[in-house]
Amino acid sequence: MRIRLLLLAFLFSLLSTSIATAQRRNRLELGSPAPVIYATWVKGEFNSSDIEDAVYIVEFWATWCAPCRRSIPHLTKLQEEYGEDGLTIFGISTDQNQDLVKPFVKRQGMKMGYTVGIDDNNRTKRGWMDAAGLKGIPAVFIVDRNGIIQYIGNPLNADFDDVIELVMAGRYDLKKQAEAAPSIRAANSFRSGNSWAEAQKAYENAIEIDKMVFAELYIDLIKMLLTDKNDPTAAYAYIGEVITNRGSDDPELLTWIARYIAEDEDIPEQNRRMDVAMDAAKAALSFATRKTDPKYLSTIAFVHFNNDNIDKAIEWQRKAYYSARQSNKIEYKKDLVSYRTRKQRVNAGE
Repeated sequence: MRIRLLLLAFLFSLLSTSIATAQRRNRLELGSPAPVIYATWVKGEFNSSDIEDAVYIVEFWATWCAPCRRSIPHLTKLQEEYGEDGLTIFGISTDQNQDLVKPFVKRQGMKMGYTVGIDDNNRTKRGWMDAAGLKGIPAVFIVDRNGIIQYIGNPLNADFDDVIELVMAGRYDLKKQAEAAPSIRAANSFRSGNSWAEAQKAYENAIEIDKMVFAELYIDLIKMLLTDKNDPTAAYAYIGEVITNRGSDDPELLTWIARYIAEDEDIPEQNRRMDVAMDAAKAALSFATRKTDPKYLSTIAFVHFNNDNIDKAIEWQRKAYYSARQSNKIEYKKDLVSYRTRKQRVNAGE
């Protein structure tokens, strides 16, 4: 979670001047509304409904471009991973010789598992790449559910996957990050000075801007109350409010709370409420859209494991493993093996 906040802070620094310069120069920048896509489709189809209230990626590529060919399997993997959650990827060819595109795409077959089109007389390139001042390909744009561009760059860059994960979760908005930055700075300053009430108010001001984008600040606020202030009564009262008021809208947040309580080493053992951790984990599952989502099943397993209930941990982690998508099974299998190993050691008296 901390990595995500650092990523947002870094990209906020890029945005701070982008919006102003975009307005002055009428350029396409981070935070700009996405332009129109003009293309002749050679794989899949495009309908305006495909991008209404949806996340989509527009990639510019060409058949002669070696880095573009390297990005194809990665984009296919992202389409497979997030397609069920509403992601659509559009690959827009910028080839001058358009006759090369269709046979190239056909040869790729399932390896190019997303919608592909040929730019219509460079209209899309002019509206996107040229307007953004981009010269090289591959180049990608990530557009959020509100039709706002949240990323401009190369699909092979390390931060590309981090941004798409956050955008898909509804936890990424650079304009709102700019708006919340003063409150976050104030919260950190008040917290370092032990001004707890002022820090809590500043955190809550930032959270109020967007409860999904700044959900991690709930954890920061809980940490402040539970460890910095050493006020478990206030901390757990606040956690109860979050479970009640935010659980149905953001069940994932409850998994963060459950895992924090169950594992964080800074919590004094006398202040660690494993019953609350389990309440948060079970509430998260009850609010989840898919009751077999491994993210929620594995959180219950995690709390059981940290509460030395190894058999229950194995039972729930097994459910998580079998419910996971094939591409994600390895991460759940790793924890399942770890829990089973722990049980073997306990049985052996180690």
